[in-house]
Amino acid sequence: MKTRSIKCNFKNSRGNSLDARLDMPVDIDDTDIDTFIIFCHCFTCTKETITTFRLSRLLAEYGYAVLRFDFTGLGNSEGEFSSTTFSTTRDDLQSAINFLEKNYQPPAFLMGHSLGGTTTLSVAQDYDYIKGVVTVASPSEPDHVLHHFGHALTLLEQNIAASFEVAGQYYDIEPGFVKDVRNIDMQSCLSVLEKPVLIFNIENDALVNESNAKEIQQWVKGETTLINLKNTDHLLSDRQSSSQVAQQIINWLEKR
Repeated sequence: MKTRSIKCNFKNSRGNSLDARLDMPVDIDDTDIDTFIIFCHCFTCTKETITTFRLSRLLAEYGYAVLRFDFTGLGNSEGEFSSTTFSTTRDDLQSAINFLEKNYQPPAFLMGHSLGGTTTLSVAQDYDYIKGVVTVASPSEPDHVLHHFGHALTLLEQNIAASFEVAGQYYDIEPGFVKDVRNIDMQSCLSVLEKPVLIFNIENDALVNESNAKEIQQWVKGETTLINLKNTDHLLSDRQSSSQVAQQIINWLEKR
């Protein structure tokens, strides 16, 4: 099924306009689509990162409508990344949920790659209409991303703003980020999450090891399904892996 991508934007509670794309089938009117999904990208990534882009478009090929958006200060979204925290990321997702509810229909599922998946897990229980969550290579705790910070973490812990490097690019960050992610208790959060969760673990992932997927599975109160992926990387860089994951997601969605 051919797809189309609708350019859209919405504001978060801090007044920043967030850039988004709504991927959906060409031949189906949005009023006739049964299931809307929100897909959240990874830490320091964008909605165009191959993991988010490919999975969103593949799901659209099967008749789903998928909203992907840039978190504050990333991609084409407004705001300063340096002042973001896990709490502001949660707020961005909540704003995306409100946007779909007001302009199309409430999302039935939340999905996320890496820290984006952790974010979806943290808000899913707050919405009765959300039926489930899908995570791909997601850390069980948001403070897992602090491993990116290296020597910058020492400065941040002394309440000094610093810069850290990811894939050759430097990002400014303020000390509030560290305090915020360390204050989040995901075990307590997931202990009340009664929605079904599909968890993808990437074997030998250089960034998020399998203990994270196992902790998510142990902590979630509701039904969980854990799938181990072999011969791929954190971003599902090869198309075959992306297609495989998309098909497994679709199989899981069809049972909900």
